[in-house]
Amino acid sequence: MAKLPVPKFNLRCPSGNGPTLISLVYRYRGQRVVYSTAESIHPKDWDAQRQRPIIQERRPELLYIQRHLDALASHCTDIYLECGGRISTKDFKEQLDLRIRDQANTDTTAEDNHPTFIEFLDLELQDMAKGGMDNNTVKMFRQHCNNIKMIAREYQDGTGFSYDDVDWNLRIEIIDWLAARGFQLAYGNKTLKTLRQFMERARRKKHHSNISYQGVGWTVSRRKAKGSLVTLSVQELDCLAKMDLSGHLDKVRDICLIGAGTGQRFSDFSVYVPDNFYTTISGIKLLSIISKKTSTPTKVPLNLFPWLYPILEKHDFRTPRMSMQKFNEGLKTLCLKAEFEHPVLIVKQYMGRKARVEQYHIEKYRLISSHVCRRSFATNLYRMGYSLAKIMPMTGHATESQLRNYIGIDSERNAEAIAFDIMAQQAQGAHDGAIIKALGA
Repeated sequence: MAKLPVPKFNLRCPSGNGPTLISLVYRYRGQRVVYSTAESIHPKDWDAQRQRPIIQERRPELLYIQRHLDALASHCTDIYLECGGRISTKDFKEQLDLRIRDQANTDTTAEDNHPTFIEFLDLELQDMAKGGMDNNTVKMFRQHCNNIKMIAREYQDGTGFSYDDVDWNLRIEIIDWLAARGFQLAYGNKTLKTLRQFMERARRKKHHSNISYQGVGWTVSRRKAKGSLVTLSVQELDCLAKMDLSGHLDKVRDICLIGAGTGQRFSDFSVYVPDNFYTTISGIKLLSIISKKTSTPTKVPLNLFPWLYPILEKHDFRTPRMSMQKFNEGLKTLCLKAEFEHPVLIVKQYMGRKARVEQYHIEKYRLISSHVCRRSFATNLYRMGYSLAKIMPMTGHATESQLRNYIGIDSERNAEAIAFDIMAQQAQGAHDGAIIKALGA
């Protein structure tokens, strides 16, 4: 008995540097059907052996692509069996078109049984809160849902938009709306991502069958321009540690050094208690904590910086309590007092059909906030010669590339290395010249 033909899915440009089209190839009885799936994917997200996307937790669009390919494969088998393989390639493609349209129209019921998309936003936000989602995360989603509601009120002279209106054309209108209000790129892209997330949630609950919001390229690409990442160097932290302070600023300084000496997020380093510290059998004193955000267990030695352990002892291994807002305000005052006033290059990218870039300089102390503590920890250890592999377990970053981008000083170190090479060559040239001159004399 002959084997049943197996549909294959191939990338148009499997070695490309960007998203490429996925094609269906189906061979049967000497015929060859090549059919566009209308789906594109980046080669790094493609499993060539399985001929399916590599499913990732935070990439629901990849799961959609896999389901679509599975459905196409099923349609091919059904068409082949129904006609016994006796069908032209033209008729085969027409059958595929027909079945895809029919599938898109399935699972639809009377509109009265479903909330409108704008109503669904509020219902889903309520479910998120009831389901135990972090309050700050719900607040963030609510903020971007409010943007979507305002856009809907202005859409097509106030008629709003439905599930079926969410497509590429609406995406462009949303980008123009965000750009007109001067939103920064990361914030505007988050509104676009929120729209897609809620559309996907609604689709899973069978409120619509629209798939036009899926696929790649929905957010606006970030340009390569980058400003300087703000950190406090080892020398600057030593300067803060030696300052003679009292009262509020003394407390701010100590919290800053605890954060910069242990590398955790403010939500973690602001609430240390004695139970977070212990001494190993070898006599090494460590911080031991489980991250509130990621639930990642972390251990950090307390002898990385000379001022860290004395400050922890000073406060009985309890971080002085202070709100993030007051801490951030105090940090700026503290760094101004320390005269950290040199200009720092700032690059901001704003929403538009193409990202708009602005750059300017601002005094360093104005840019200091709680997150600088964690970034300073990672950057300083990297500059001290510790490998990314050794820093990762302390900061909780998932990959070395993620940590490398977080530190962001590779280009600076490369420039420094070239400068040192040139200085060494110049010094060698001067030394050789002196020897020649001496021999000539």
